[in-house]
Amino acid sequence: MNPSLLQKLVKVMNHENVTLSIPCLRTIGNIVTGDDDQTQQTIDAGLIGAINTNLTHSKKTVRKETCWVLSNITAGNQSQIQACIDSGIIEKLVDIIIVDDTQVKNEAIWALSNCTAQASPEQFNQLVHLGMTKALGSILTINNPRMISVALEGLTNIFEVGEKQFKNEQGENSFTLEFERLGFLDNLEDLQKHKNHQ
Repeated sequence: MNPSLLQKLVKVMNHENVTLSIPCLRTIGNIVTGDDDQTQQTIDAGLIGAINTNLTHSKKTVRKETCWVLSNITAGNQSQIQACIDSGIIEKLVDIIIVDDTQVKNEAIWALSNCTAQASPEQFNQLVHLGMTKALGSILTINNPRMISVALEGLTNIFEVGEKQFKNEQGENSFTLEFERLGFLDNLEDLQKHKNHQ
């Protein structure tokens, strides 16, 4: 891919005129659905910084499309996940999932949950400390089965890594203890009861 073209697309992504920025976001989103090399080339063109800016955009559509682009990056390799962690993007995703509009949350939940597919154990630890468990747990109270399913997939991955890698002195899974400390265990039990009644 042409690096100068990618840089121009990334720059226009942050344009104040959404009739320009939205098509660029969608184009970049399609590029990063490719392989890790295509995604990395787009990151090298400045994509992470542009995403970071757009996550706090005043327009809901821009935030939503940006989260969709991000969901393709977080489904990438550990280096790409680390770039998202290092840039402060994860904290912004957590905030979006907790307080933003449902349409934006829907894309943000994919972006956050996708991190759990390829993250290293150390990255899981970072993600949990940045609020991932809180964000995914907060989705369990929303009346949206698809979003709940995505959140549960991410939480399952977190708990499995916690079971293998992050036990406290008493041999307890530190990640599940954090989930319980945040008060989400009851929500999980309610979901199980609801499932059993269907």
